[in-house]
Amino acid sequence: MSRRAALTLLALLGGCTSAGVRDGVRTIEHDALQRAATTNGANASLLVARRTEAGVVIVDLGWRGAERALEDALTRLGARPRDVVAVLLTHSHRDHVGAWRAVAHAPFYVGAGERARLLGRASHRGWIPRLADHLRRPSLPDARLDVRELAGDTALVFGRDTVRAFALPGHTVGSLAWLVGDVLLVGDGASHAPTSGRLTPARRGFSDDARAARRSLVRLRAAVAPYHVRALCTAHARCATADSITWRRLTRGD
Repeated sequence: MSRRAALTLLALLGGCTSAGVRDGVRTIEHDALQRAATTNGANASLLVARRTEAGVVIVDLGWRGAERALEDALTRLGARPRDVVAVLLTHSHRDHVGAWRAVAHAPFYVGAGERARLLGRASHRGWIPRLADHLRRPSLPDARLDVRELAGDTALVFGRDTVRAFALPGHTVGSLAWLVGDVLLVGDGASHAPTSGRLTPARRGFSDDARAARRSLVRLRAAVAPYHVRALCTAHARCATADSITWRRLTRGD
């Protein structure tokens, strides 16, 4: 398969309508402490900036045009890249780590087993990411980065503010979901239907183990039950109300 054909396939499999992306960004920005931006590529990739008492934390880092998108989100919070105190990755696929150089001074938090993949020392198992990496080498962080693996569900404290990580393995070995404010950012542990925009389980071709990803969503629902979750959002800015219908679609594939 040629590089052009592969990129076309990525676009068809992961296409986001601009209206759906805008709706997702508005959902995330319901909280004045939180700003979101999307980047370019075969699919719109999300990054979220959250102000805490200790500084700004960033969830995911987008893809093409990521540094400009990062600057936009930070500016709307009244912040700069130097104010970022932590980077929280849902997973390490190339389309979610684009702006890493701009915030390389901060620690990067990933799930167990994800560090080697973030640094390019191990490969993902999904055939589409593997093909993309074969056709064009990704621009991944180098070994000087401070990467910290979380072995399971973890609460990170930033002053008087708490951000919660939940293990979500399956899409990648160390995928995480992050609860920032009242929005649960599930990365690519969930996807969306191209026509309706409804959230769906993780896609097989992109995932290490789509069945494990669905099992992780079942566990995630129970793990977040004690907390107020207003919305679930994917790493491509598709969001849904965190109600029983959304969870049923995610865990049963309805």
